[in-house]
Amino acid sequence: PANLSDQERSRLHNLEALVAAGIEPYPARVKRTHTVADARALFERGDAGEDAVTVTGRIKRMRIMGKMSFADLEDGTGSIQLVLRKDSLPANFYDDVWKKLIDLGDFVGATGPLVVTKTGELSVDVREVQFLSKALKPMPDKWHGVRDQEKRYRRRYVDLLANPPVRDIFRTRAVIVRALRDFLDGEGFLEVETPILQPLYGGAAARPFVTHHNQLHQDLYLRISFELYLKRLIVGGYDRVYEIGRDFRNEGVSFKHNPEFTQLE
Repeated sequence: PANLSDQERSRLHNLEALVAAGIEPYPARVKRTHTVADARALFERGDAGEDAVTVTGRIKRMRIMGKMSFADLEDGTGSIQLVLRKDSLPANFYDDVWKKLIDLGDFVGATGPLVVTKTGELSVDVREVQFLSKALKPMPDKWHGVRDQEKRYRRRYVDLLANPPVRDIFRTRAVIVRALRDFLDGEGFLEVETPILQPLYGGAAARPFVTHHNQLHQDLYLRISFELYLKRLIVGGYDRVYEIGRDFRNEGVSFKHNPEFTQLE
């Protein structure tokens, strides 16, 4: 396509070269033995020995130095250094694949024993590399990340990739929601699900989103609140009910106010 950048063209060329070399760029399965965090814990306990581990993740940084390379591999639990030596890998792989066809952002699996380099960095001394997923888009700038606030919120996945602290917000949210459920369940509340599409909207003073049910020939509204249906459950005989779910209000948008949001009621 004419609208591709030079980096995207280069990555597409590398993808085609991988296929031509008989390497599956998007395999269906991978045999991972440890997450990065598990591998680090294994080494710290002194249980690693000379046994090989297989870690998988995204290549975030690469440093190629002749017959030896270093790379940082990151998964959802952390980052670990890979050490690749030409004479430790299958024939021609280092020169023909690793040095030429691997791009930042690619997902790989790396197998080898855990070692500590001269600089004291825990690393995987790689003996085998499995290609997992070819990245066709370039990574965000490693120094400046994504500064444009509009781009950060419209392309949230890029924001998460470029700004690791943002990921902690998602993890914190999950912990909070789990704690709320545990507390309410412990107090004898029953978690329920009420309809998202409703013939009448109510429970809050807000403008709804409107959709149409073709089979029923009826306009429906995305709920703006759980309240009315939760009260019907109380009428039906339940003493304590709650719901954690999405509400929708067709109103203004800002970084503090989203028309689609999670609510506890």
